[in-house]
Amino acid sequence: MPRRSVLTEAQRLALLALPENEADLVRYWTLTPDDLRVIVSRRRAHNRLGFAIQLCALRHPGRLLRPGELIPQIPLAFIGDQLGIEPDALADYAVRGPTRYEQLDTLRGTFGFQQFCRPLQIELQAWLLPAALTSSSGIVLARMLLGEFRRRRIVVPGITQIERMVGKALLDAERYVCELLTRHLTASQRDRLDGLLQPHSGSHISSLTWVRQPPGQPGRRAFAAILDRLSLLRAIDLDSGLVDTIHPERLRRLCQEGARLTAQHLTSLNPARRRAV
Repeated sequence: MPRRSVLTEAQRLALLALPENEADLVRYWTLTPDDLRVIVSRRRAHNRLGFAIQLCALRHPGRLLRPGELIPQIPLAFIGDQLGIEPDALADYAVRGPTRYEQLDTLRGTFGFQQFCRPLQIELQAWLLPAALTSSSGIVLARMLLGEFRRRRIVVPGITQIERMVGKALLDAERYVCELLTRHLTASQRDRLDGLLQPHSGSHISSLTWVRQPPGQPGRRAFAAILDRLSLLRAIDLDSGLVDTIHPERLRRLCQEGARLTAQHLTSLNPARRRAV
């Protein structure tokens, strides 16, 4: 799987942070009567409090608490108020190792949470691809993916895995778009596109560089130069309908990349990507 950095460090921290603002706490961390019936079956106050916080953390942001993780005061007090338990009681939570794992088993069995596994990864990776075809933003895709994890009640494995899946989706989307743009090119069209990277008319610059150059001062000579450039490009005979099925965001990114890359850089790309750009 490709390792691709698509998130900033601040984004990585924020995506799986426990909620602290009131709106999110009310929306995601309000305990239902059914929740409370399960929670009060815990024998001691600190286990009830720890169990409830882990339940809420599994719902949002969707992950397990780390052993010894410091719970921010605001969400801790929010849960404590609902249970009538002082926040300080959490200090004694899961001092006995097996207690934490027993509670995790109960949380999975009672509330239907699933462990992330290879089959689910394959499903979610396929689910993410259509979104990656419409957006090239890593943070947007990461939020969508986390939302799907939560909807399916799949325990989020960690931000590194999320970032890898987003990176793969972006790469798969790029490859899909490139294949879509180039699969119907004729041999002549492929040769003419590749020819843009060759020296132009015995000069030291490529035809692509020549096409990009401004024609000079307005006048007949400049007008003739523009016509020469247009003739070279029109000779490729590309169908304008090639882009009809490509999302505008993806086309915009390809255009930006094409404008940025030099002929030398384009030569280093694989043929399908080079011709698509």
